[in-house]
Amino acid sequence: MNFAAKSSIMKTNSTLLLSELEKIVILDIKTIQSFQNLKPEQYSYKPNPNAWSIIECLEHLNYYATFYLPEIKKALTKGNKPKSTFKSGIIGNYFANLVKLKENDKKHKTFKTMNPVNKQLNQNDVISDFLKNQEELLSLIIASNKNNLNKGKVAVTFTQFIKLNLGDTLRFMVYHNQRHVQQAVNNLNNH
Repeated sequence: MNFAAKSSIMKTNSTLLLSELEKIVILDIKTIQSFQNLKPEQYSYKPNPNAWSIIECLEHLNYYATFYLPEIKKALTKGNKPKSTFKSGIIGNYFANLVKLKENDKKHKTFKTMNPVNKQLNQNDVISDFLKNQEELLSLIIASNKNNLNKGKVAVTFTQFIKLNLGDTLRFMVYHNQRHVQQAVNNLNNH
């Protein structure tokens, strides 16, 4: 795969980037908090047999949080002094843009280990875990203001050979969450 051809380097103000990511996480939290009183059939509704239900969307995000939140914490312990400019890596920018919510977006296949289909899921536990994970992600984004987003290498879920910088990891996490929260909203609106 030619990452350079599909992804350019992004440069932006670190503070502005973190502020944008904070706003997205806060909106995701508020959105899912509004789901807490749905009926069980609303949580489990699938618009088609191959789609995920609301609860499956959230559990998928919980799987990612279980892996990435400790990795982000570890990267923050490196104590790299903040830089005013964030510069994405080629691979990190590719992954962040791949999952970023877009109009007329196509579906992406997920790794089997991250697929919640056919799992016994308790809706209260899944939502509680999701909200707890989002609060933790929010606190890690805030803590990132005191770190260099260009440093702090973070492993990815599918190989030990690729590591993303802190900024790209945060972008990937937040954009991936936003994508699946929107999928959950679409399910609710179509039910």
